[in-house]
Amino acid sequence: MHKKSLLALSVAVAAAVSLSACAGGSSSSSGDAKTLTLAATTNEKPALDAVVAKFKEQNPGVDVKYTTSALDQYQTTTRTQLSSGTAPDVVFVWPGEGNPMATQVVAKAGYLEDLSNQSWANSFPSGIKPVTQYNGKTYSAAVTFSGIGAVYNMTAMNQAGLTPPTTWSGLLQFCSQAKAKGKTAFELGAQTNWVTQLIPYSLTPTLVYGPNPSFPEDMSNGKATFANSKWSDAMNKYLQMQNAGCFQANPLGTDYNASLAAVAKGNALSVIQVNSAVAAISQQAAQGTQLNMLPVPATDNASDTRMAGAAGSTYGVNAHAKNKDLAIKFVNFLESPDGMNLYAQTNKALPAVPNDSFKVDPALATLQQDQKDGKTDAFMDQNWPNARVQQTLFQVVQDLLAGKTDISSALKQMDSAYTQGS
Repeated sequence: MHKKSLLALSVAVAAAVSLSACAGGSSSSSGDAKTLTLAATTNEKPALDAVVAKFKEQNPGVDVKYTTSALDQYQTTTRTQLSSGTAPDVVFVWPGEGNPMATQVVAKAGYLEDLSNQSWANSFPSGIKPVTQYNGKTYSAAVTFSGIGAVYNMTAMNQAGLTPPTTWSGLLQFCSQAKAKGKTAFELGAQTNWVTQLIPYSLTPTLVYGPNPSFPEDMSNGKATFANSKWSDAMNKYLQMQNAGCFQANPLGTDYNASLAAVAKGNALSVIQVNSAVAAISQQAAQGTQLNMLPVPATDNASDTRMAGAAGSTYGVNAHAKNKDLAIKFVNFLESPDGMNLYAQTNKALPAVPNDSFKVDPALATLQQDQKDGKTDAFMDQNWPNARVQQTLFQVVQDLLAGKTDISSALKQMDSAYTQGS
């Protein structure tokens, strides 16, 4: 996920630059010890509005100036600012590696402050901790936990007399049953390139990463490849879903926004998406519409089923921040239960560190339970060595859906991108 990081999946939908009401004309700090500067991607703005207001309330006299921008612009602009010494004090970063603003990439370049001595640095669950670190030291603060699953319109499901499938055979049967009711089982917005990865990301935890937790390490050591792994099963099941009529008539002509609208209206019963889709669908759906995000089964043993779940919104401190102490204080606030819960509730996510005081959205209850039970695996791209792998995945899936390539060729192209290094 990036990569255009799957943890940044929802970020990619933003098309335009958005400036917060408290944003200044420049991202660089004036050096005022009471002024903090910060930059993030557009879809973080609602949560930032909430946590910045709370931080300022707790720190009278402190001002926070921040900008938000669309993913592509953010990555390019902020990396340039870091290299030129004009970056904000606090920057949004992606977990792991795989794009110019991913934690391990930016830390390796010397642009992030070592946060290992902060009290929260060792509090992350095992599935999150590695992607906040570089060479064993913590360089980023994960605030939320995100997941990928099937978001069901349960109101429409009940009206159709259908229930979410718990096995692979049941999933294919569900697709047939939905079609018989004049509904689409899983709306697919494959015109939006990053959406193409979500079905493989929802199937491979059960097929690849759960059965073999060392698979990312094996790939890194040259002992495993996409082509000679159960990734081939995941891609085959993707095509099985297409052939079984699980999707609407023209997935490659449907974009992200249209796919969510179809579920909100009840024309489609589900969409395989990141958890932020819960909030987006809720905003469009009729009042009282019930949603539920559940894992996508990949075998006929329901107990095998796992979810993709990973660090979501993540921040780092500029190693050359003009107001480093204030920057660290803000990040520490984000990592407090109050800050983390406020951020997660606003962005319809889970806190990166589970705590009893967080009131989970009922639609995310299964994701929360799987997080607690250790039944999640990090977004696959968070362990990939460069952004080309994910970009290749986007393309080969679109080619597969269009009948322009086969699974063997698609996975060999991904392997080729992987071996190109960072």
